[in-house]
Amino acid sequence: MTDAALNTILMQKITQAGIELDRSGLTPCGRGADNLVFAAQTIDGRHLIVKTPLGTRSRYGTAAWAARALARCGVPAPQVLWQGSSICIETRCPGVPLTGATDRLDTSGTTPHTTVLRAAAEAGALLRRAHSVLTHGYGRLTPAGVGPHRSLRDSLRADAPAAARTHPAGELASVARQVVSDNMWRLADAGPRLLVGDCAARHIFVDAGTAVVSGFIDLESARGGQPHADVAGFAVREHPQVTHAFLDGYYPAGPTVDDLWALTIHRARITTRLLLFHLGRHEHAPARRFADALSADLTAITSGTPIALPAHLQ
Repeated sequence: MTDAALNTILMQKITQAGIELDRSGLTPCGRGADNLVFAAQTIDGRHLIVKTPLGTRSRYGTAAWAARALARCGVPAPQVLWQGSSICIETRCPGVPLTGATDRLDTSGTTPHTTVLRAAAEAGALLRRAHSVLTHGYGRLTPAGVGPHRSLRDSLRADAPAAARTHPAGELASVARQVVSDNMWRLADAGPRLLVGDCAARHIFVDAGTAVVSGFIDLESARGGQPHADVAGFAVREHPQVTHAFLDGYYPAGPTVDDLWALTIHRARITTRLLLFHLGRHEHAPARRFADALSADLTAITSGTPIALPAHLQ
């Protein structure tokens, strides 16, 4: 499909939804992992984001449910104005990602400013509030907030990646799978909570004028799960200083020993998946980074000394 044809189809759907855009129409914002993204503005001045899936499936209904749930507990998120299988129209959170730029994937390799650290701490506190939302089941949520798995362990087993044994780092991933499986008993199953799913600095917007968090975006990945998984997902990607600030916001009294076990186990699980992802794409630099972090976490687990961050990042 040509860009012009896609633009025409999207504009027709926007009109059918009863939303009137100004003369600028749709402005391409780039391509995400799952969506083509456009910016738009209504005739009454509201700034919008319009998404259409790159594949045949979308999870916009899930994103709408998660956004409503977050709003009810006072956590900022986009308001989904209209969604269907091929389009999502939502309000745009003001500002820029916590990474500092929309084309920056994470905060690693940066020098975090104090305003970034304050925003990271606020984001951690807001995420803790988001985790007060109960879901019905674990795993990827339906548009009604229902997950397919009845227990935490079932959901984690179903989500375990297959290791690439032909590569040395693939062997490390195989070891990690077994270590995580052997230590699942340490994860308390207190009932499924709403997870934002892809918890990363690039998905947390900060108002440039006030340095206040303006929204958690890209909620198509929302899941039911154990809250520490979101926190661990943030920690595996971001600069240590940013992660420490985030942890300070999430754990205002400091993490307990049980919290540290959950963080370390979930981080090892998520890092294994990221390691295999980058190996599959022959991206050796990030693969080495995740292999180092995974080795540190496996040492922490097998030695019985769980940690807030991998030892080499402390």
